[in-house]
Amino acid sequence: MNVIPFVFGVHFWPACEAALLFILGGLLAWPAVRLGPRALVLLPLFLFRRVMGLFGKDPGLMRMCGVIFGFNGSAMFLYMASGFRPWLPEAVAVLTGFNITVILLLGGDGIDFVEDGGNAGAAWVPGASLTALCGLAVLVLELPCFCFSIGMGLSLGREILEGHVSYGQGLTPRAAAYAVVILPLLLVSAVCEGVAILGMRARE
Repeated sequence: MNVIPFVFGVHFWPACEAALLFILGGLLAWPAVRLGPRALVLLPLFLFRRVMGLFGKDPGLMRMCGVIFGFNGSAMFLYMASGFRPWLPEAVAVLTGFNITVILLLGGDGIDFVEDGGNAGAAWVPGASLTALCGLAVLVLELPCFCFSIGMGLSLGREILEGHVSYGQGLTPRAAAYAVVILPLLLVSAVCEGVAILGMRARE
């Protein structure tokens, strides 16, 4: 099996569907943040603080990259593997769009998510151009990885529902493609994100 066409060719349209569901979740986040009730935003805030807590106080680049890669790599695999029910990847896509948009909106309102953060003691601080380039690279890499992971989960669920494959038969080639294609891209994205975080926090 040629994994690159399998991921980016076979699953192009399911990935587009995942992107639309992600956008739908983002659109639902705005009234939740602006109009309430407050309970709607408690879950994304809790999850975000838990992930940020893994960084520890004054994290270095290697620790940030490890946490980001570990979280994204395992989470996106589970998103893909959730395709044993066709509606599960769809729900994950909407919920992820909702959660991320909630964090962005509340962050834009000046809410401090990390109580004991800071990276003033970092030995190396990336320049402004490198920080911006790495931030752009994260968007270019991480969101497509998410969409194609969800897309593979969507197609898996539909193949199972139509009786073409069992769960194990459908997941095996997707897991192999995920390991060869998605995980390396997530590793590069994690390094870029770690560099971008260092640069942004040094300029706060």
